[in-house]
Amino acid sequence: MRAPAGIDHPLLHEHRLLPSGQRLRREMELVAELIDLPYYRTNTPGVGDLDPVEHFCRRGWRELRKPSQDFDVWWYWMAHLDPADDSLNPLVHYALVGRELGLSTRPATTKAGPGHRLPTTRPVRRACLVAGFDTDGVVDPSVVSLIAELSRHGDVFYLFDGYLDAAELAKVEDITVASWAIRHGAYDFGSYSRLASDLVGWDRLATYDEVVLVNDSCFVVRPLDEVFATMAERECDWWGLQATKGIVDAPSLPPNRITSPVPVDTVRSELLDGFEDDPVYNFHLGSYFLAFRRPVLESAEFRRLIESVVPQPSKRLIVLKYEIGLTHLLVGSGFTFDTFMDRVYPFHPMFSDWYFTMLERGFPLLKRFLLYRNHYDVPDLARWKERVLAVVPDADVDQIEQTLLRATPDDQLQRSMAISVDDDGQVVVPEVVSVEEYRRRNRKTAKRPDSWVFAVDRRTHRLPDNSRAIFEAVKDDPSITKILLTRSRRLELSGANVITAPLLSPAGREHLLSSGTVLVEEAPRPTLDAPVLAKHQTIVVVRRGLQLEKSGRTLQGPRRMPASRGARTDPPALAHPLPPSVVTGLLVASDLDQLATLATHWPASFEHGWRTGVPAHDFLLGEEDALPADLHAQLEDVRRQLRGRRLLLFAPTRRASGTRRAPHDFSKSEIESLQVWCDRHDFVLGLREVENDLERAYSTQLGGVALDLSPRRYPSAHAVLRAAGVVLTDYSGLALDFAATGKPVVSFAHDLETAADSLLYDLHHFFPGPVAETFEALGPALDLVAEGISAPHHRRVRDMLIDHRDGHNTERVLERLMTQVEGAGR
Repeated sequence: MRAPAGIDHPLLHEHRLLPSGQRLRREMELVAELIDLPYYRTNTPGVGDLDPVEHFCRRGWRELRKPSQDFDVWWYWMAHLDPADDSLNPLVHYALVGRELGLSTRPATTKAGPGHRLPTTRPVRRACLVAGFDTDGVVDPSVVSLIAELSRHGDVFYLFDGYLDAAELAKVEDITVASWAIRHGAYDFGSYSRLASDLVGWDRLATYDEVVLVNDSCFVVRPLDEVFATMAERECDWWGLQATKGIVDAPSLPPNRITSPVPVDTVRSELLDGFEDDPVYNFHLGSYFLAFRRPVLESAEFRRLIESVVPQPSKRLIVLKYEIGLTHLLVGSGFTFDTFMDRVYPFHPMFSDWYFTMLERGFPLLKRFLLYRNHYDVPDLARWKERVLAVVPDADVDQIEQTLLRATPDDQLQRSMAISVDDDGQVVVPEVVSVEEYRRRNRKTAKRPDSWVFAVDRRTHRLPDNSRAIFEAVKDDPSITKILLTRSRRLELSGANVITAPLLSPAGREHLLSSGTVLVEEAPRPTLDAPVLAKHQTIVVVRRGLQLEKSGRTLQGPRRMPASRGARTDPPALAHPLPPSVVTGLLVASDLDQLATLATHWPASFEHGWRTGVPAHDFLLGEEDALPADLHAQLEDVRRQLRGRRLLLFAPTRRASGTRRAPHDFSKSEIESLQVWCDRHDFVLGLREVENDLERAYSTQLGGVALDLSPRRYPSAHAVLRAAGVVLTDYSGLALDFAATGKPVVSFAHDLETAADSLLYDLHHFFPGPVAETFEALGPALDLVAEGISAPHHRRVRDMLIDHRDGHNTERVLERLMTQVEGAGR
């Protein structure tokens, strides 16, 4: 495989050694004459009055913007440089090296040969590389159906981007040749890359006639026999199910417009050359289902691009570099393509009403995004089942619907299903008020003191435990209307006068505007996506719990005042007045906790701290029979797994391999030591990693010996904490919450030297239990707590952190809220 052109050229080496500011200025000088200023300004959104040369050198090339019609950034990058290396502006490379070498700046031609023909004297040997992903860590039944259908036509190799437990991966064991679960974070092309270049390997793929790349973003609605039989008769080097002219975030750009179906033959023979003139190349074959034959598979350029896939800062770059970029590379390299659909339909037919036309013409798949994301506001999708069954009576629409209800964002799904057509034929889309309109209406809308908003956590999309404790206390009170504002997850809680609505919906906005009390877990404005103000409503931050790690404003370094001129005798005045606090109250557990909370939620002042205690602590300290039914069920399920033994709960903070917050790499002997310790002291090891941790590095290491107590299985952290005998963590605030029970906690801080700056307190001084910085020190620390020997400062730290341990924190919160309500009602 050839090396990138001139990559070690002395001029490039000299350029890379320049300081960043000087390097930028030199880059601008080098490329100024190569940038067509009117062209770039006209075709690049956001340039405005900025210097086009500086804009291109700072941002434009990274966004693959053409500096002129004759220089395609990504083509040059793919063809002559390392596509995985974003340290060098391709136009700078051209100015220093490429121009002298005569390197191509765009494809010389789009003409292709006759195409490759599959063998006809024997069955086609076909490999299917399948990319999977699911935020819940589930191999969905619809994905099993897709893989089972593919396995009828070839050998299937499956890579799931994230952690899967053994039971989930076993779902595809009998219908795949091999399957893996590895977190890489580079979307479907990241899985294709790992499968082709590493897990399966090019040598093994060389034994197949055709290699198919498939992701799990589609549902199978009819068998694939017709697809493979039809394409086996076609002469081509590579093929897909359909082609698209345009990209999802630019439907209005003139170069994207195909207003009526165009035969694929016409596109190949007449239109490809014109596509090269677009400011950003945007023709591509749908990457959710692509098949490649020997000429492409043996191409060094193809292999180099597939092997170069790395995580990108945005989904748009994933699309441009890999989905569209692969098509551009193969078309520009002279390979012949074909598609199962014999026409290119207007814009993006997978996400428009043209999909149903393709379905009538034999299209076998249904894109998830059409049903729930609905980019282009297709009306009448509430009837999608009826419309699919009218064409494919045997389609398993019930299975598809179950996947939609479990795995797709509920707020987006509800919006999509609500888009309709009125009597005049106009599309009616549910519109959420703009930020400016919200500000105007917020001032004028009367607030109802008896209406309380409970907003879900914007990260987990669940109701915070502290909010849940307050909700449970008032759920049957008919005098209070409880508004549950949701995001991606469905939320069903019973009670009197309980209303549930998506936060970002017309109904959700109306409820937020008119409610007198709003309860959020953290910063109100990001949580609610609205410019709320405490002067209009009672806004209370219930918080996630006690904290060890810095967050919010505490993550920022101290601000330095500019150097003064001359002597100063008077105290310095503030350059700007303090902004008004967005919150009415912050729930805190003590003086010390209040100081940390106020620092996190600046510009809140001391009077905003409500010393009520943390409501969810009542789930730990109150009567067990008073727990909500679902929390009680989770608690009992954990206890059933313990079988009378005690629980050592390992609850680490979020970890990511290859970063400063990498997980500890447990050796085989260390894992055996943990097992021996648990057996000796009659403990069971349980593992609870943080919500939405897709890598779950500790589950990968300890999955065979630790109970899975993840949020997916047990949404309530406090139900699991109540079952625990000892909590082992690194820096999780859950350990401080657990300390309220008086039970022991241990910190295994293997990277304390690195993490110390991200903590609110000196861990050795403040953590209410032993702190072990090495695994060798962890054993003795665990031995002490197993024998009931508390750390000398356990009670001191607990008393500093937690004033109230009587199980009545929620009652104190309600007293403060009722005082606010009565004040608002006067």
